[in-house]
Amino acid sequence: MDRTFQSIRAVARVLIINNAGELLLCRSRDGRAWVPPGGTLDPGETLAVAALREADEEAGLAVELGPMVYLQEFAPAHRPERVLEVAFRALAPIDRPSPERRAGPLGGPERPWAAWTIQDLDGPVREVRWFSPQALADLPDPVYPPYLRDRFWQEDRSAANPYLGLVQGS
Repeated sequence: MDRTFQSIRAVARVLIINNAGELLLCRSRDGRAWVPPGGTLDPGETLAVAALREADEEAGLAVELGPMVYLQEFAPAHRPERVLEVAFRALAPIDRPSPERRAGPLGGPERPWAAWTIQDLDGPVREVRWFSPQALADLPDPVYPPYLRDRFWQEDRSAANPYLGLVQGS
């Protein structure tokens, strides 16, 4: 039987693709995994507006928001809340952060903005990086959600069920 939850928290994520077909991911706050930019909605904010804001806050990118890609539920083990996470696909016409965000490039001489560090506007300095499908599949670090390693690249979006299910906390 499901636990009783005292609140529901909505989270918007954005799966940003550049013109080269790479996916942008950020190091998680604890630095142990790679995740798409995202966060909790601010009061009065829509999911779409929150996704656009998070792309700017966590990666310094202005993006063109596309369709919803997935919905996932979380039941954190030690909190009386249910988290509903909605992710949108987005295109980054310019695949580097805006100059006013003062990000620092981490890529090599051939492509300095393949990765960068940036001060998250409501959190720590984050590492941000573009991943090709193969680079993501080969990455030894955890990727959240795991669906981004393979199924994300292979699905026919018109036929896909965007519900990824419930993740129970332990």
